[in-house]
Formats: sequence, C-alpha cells, structure tokens
Amino acid sequence: MKLKRNIFLGVKEFLWGKKHFPSNFIITAAHGSFKIPLSVFPKLSAYYQTAPRLLLNFSDYGTKYLLDHIPVEQKIIPRYGRLVGDPNREKNAKDLIRFRDFSGYRIFSEKFERRLTESWFHSFWLRKILKLSYYPFYEEVFVAIEQAAKNPKNEGRPIILIDVHDTGNLILGATKSKDKIREKHLRIPKVIISNAPDEQINENCFGTAPDYLMEIFQETLAEKLGFDKREVKINYLFKGGHVTRFFGNENKNERLKKILKGKKIYTIQLEFDRALYMNETNQRPLRWKVKSVRNALMETIREMGDQIISASE
Repeated sequence: MKLKRNIFLGVKEFLWGKKHFPSNFIITAAHGSFKIPLSVFPKLSAYYQTAPRLLLNFSDYGTKYLLDHIPVEQKIIPRYGRLVGDPNREKNAKDLIRFRDFSGYRIFSEKFERRLTESWFHSFWLRKILKLSYYPFYEEVFVAIEQAAKNPKNEGRPIILIDVHDTGNLILGATKSKDKIREKHLRIPKVIISNAPDEQINENCFGTAPDYLMEIFQETLAEKLGFDKREVKINYLFKGGHVTRFFGNENKNERLKKILKGKKIYTIQLEFDRALYMNETNQRPLRWKVKSVRNALMETIREMGDQIISASE
C-alpha cells in the first residue's frame, strides 16, 4: 500500500508541476550528463576507464534530477557529458574539449589527444565528436525558444532561460585518498545566480537579465530554500557562461534574432553547491534533499512567472 501511495503522489506531483509550469520558461542543464558514447570509451585514459567517480565529478549530472518535473519540451539536457564537447563553451574555446580534469588527471589516451590537437585531420575529428552531443544540444535549445516565442500564451511576456549547474567544494580523485577540498577563496556558497554583467546587450544595457529579475530570483529562491537572502549570491565567482551569453544576446546571434522577432529573452545561470542535495564523497543524490531543492526551484519559477504576468498586464 505504501508503494502504491508513493507512486500516486509522485505522479500527482509530476502532473501538477507540468500543468502549472510557466510556458515562457526554458530550463537547461548544460553539464547535466556524465554519459559517454561507447565509441569514445576505448579512447579514454586508464584513469577514466577504471575510476567512474572521476566521470561523475567531471559533470553536474545531479542537476538532471532537479529538472525532473519540468515539461519535456521546456528542458534541455545534453545526451552526453562535457568530455565530448562542453556545451557551456564557445566552439573556439581552448577548453571546449578538456584533456585534463580538475585534479589534473589525463582524460584521453595520448594517441586520441594528438588526433584532436596535432593531426592533419584534427578539424575533421573535432567536428565528428561535437556532432555527438554539443551541436544537438544547441539545436534543441533553439527549437525550445522558437516554440516558446510562437506560443500565444507568451504574448507580451519575455522568454526566460535558466541554465542550471552545480559545483562541489570536494574535488574527487581516482580514489578517496586523492580527494581535495577546494581552496578557501574558491569555496562555493550555497547558491549563485549570474547574468553576465559585462555582456553588452545594446548601447545602454549590460547583462543578460535585468536587475529587478535577478533580485526577484534571489529573494524568492532564498525564501523557498529556507536561506537568508545573503546566501544566494549574485555574480559571485561565476558571472555567466557561454549558454547564458549566447542565448541572452540576440545582437550577436542572428538565428536567435529571427526566431524572437522582437520578443525579449532573458538568461540566467544558476549554480548550486551540490552538497545541498548530494553526498559529495561519492557523488550520489540524496532523494529527500533532491526533492526539497527541486520543489524550491519549481515554486520559485512558478512565482516568478506569476509576477512577470502581473507586471505585463
């Protein structure tokens, strides 16, 4: 009976969340997968073939659980992890594909690393690997934005894209004895929200989301999580990655401008301390904490949606 009741409550919670989720919000988790293609596995270094905890640590895969109850057409998670192209980096970024992880471990075999960097056909191999997940991720985000822009429910309302990440204060090694605590000046607060304040959107505007929206987000999310407002930092350590900047500035993105046809889009990067809902020592999600953070995020988005509707009427 208990199992049936839990299933019923879970389905009810999912359907209620789907029904009441604002149609002008798009939620992405650019690092929300740790999976790798089977074809790439043999090309990994011995460390990455034998230590799964490194793969988990090198992703924000727990964020996918926070997006569970968001309508499928309004959430985008890459098929594979950042090992085959980091979606939160520009195509010409040096760390688009990393060859060393946060602890300094070699990610790929030396032979495959040379193929991607030094061979005459490195451009061919790079395009081939980016087609696995990087390019499809961006295509799916464009499609979601276009659907939102065409939705009659969103008439007069901006589209809001939130890119969800998490970051830990414990950096995992190949074994527990190799784990490292993040240095004090780099310690992650409970939550960070950022809007690329240095990104020039037009002549008189900087930042991919207005200050009032950031303040609403900060205050509402802090309240829902039961935190002091000061525990949700704005533009601290992180100031907005490529997803935030790319989709938040239509003047640098012709395809986006054509899709929006004058409609506004605001983008925000959200960064959780993963210890809020995961066991950092093994990178496993804690179900009740996942549910608590997920509910707080869902309630925050719904309330933001209501406030934006009221402001536009």
